[in-house]
Amino acid sequence: MLSKFQKNEKGFTLIELLIVVAIIGILAAIAIPQFAAYRQRAFNSAATSDITNLQKSQAAFFSDWQQFGETVAAANEAAAAGAAGTDTDAILTGPGTAAAMPFVRNTNGALAIGLSNNVTLVANVEAAAAVSFIAGSKHIQGNRLYGVDSDITATYNSLGGTASVGVAHLGNGGGDLPACTANADDFTGGANSYGENWLQM
Repeated sequence: MLSKFQKNEKGFTLIELLIVVAIIGILAAIAIPQFAAYRQRAFNSAATSDITNLQKSQAAFFSDWQQFGETVAAANEAAAAGAAGTDTDAILTGPGTAAAMPFVRNTNGALAIGLSNNVTLVANVEAAAAVSFIAGSKHIQGNRLYGVDSDITATYNSLGGTASVGVAHLGNGGGDLPACTANADDFTGGANSYGENWLQM
């Protein structure tokens, strides 16, 4: 009679289930911050790559025209054919399409430049002579700003916030990037608009 009430049930106990949930929670607590850090590094790498490519493009541009160029959107490219150093620089966001490719240009000519998805970039020259330039880049979802100066070979970086790099009148200083001056390291000792110093990479 007793055997009728005995059940051969199989399954997990509550303790076993709680242990499994705890293990999954520990693994998630380790993995999620690591994944976020990997994403930040990927975003920052895209910004670094684009500013390095811009630096090479500017060197080729200078060899052709003996002047550096400022960044300008394709929609404004024809209107920006005036004198360099007149704050025609624009903050560009990638990627460029055939109809909206970003350019660097001066009074002599223009050169299309490529940008990665969601990378912002700006370049400015010091004056109408345009013999020096500075440039900055930042991925919209990245946490670092990157800067280059034609007068030195180093690349600089600093912590940044959520805004794009640069300001409308970059040549006047006061924004994320310092003002551009000829034959000088414009980044050393400077800070961005978040109060973070620029450091050599």
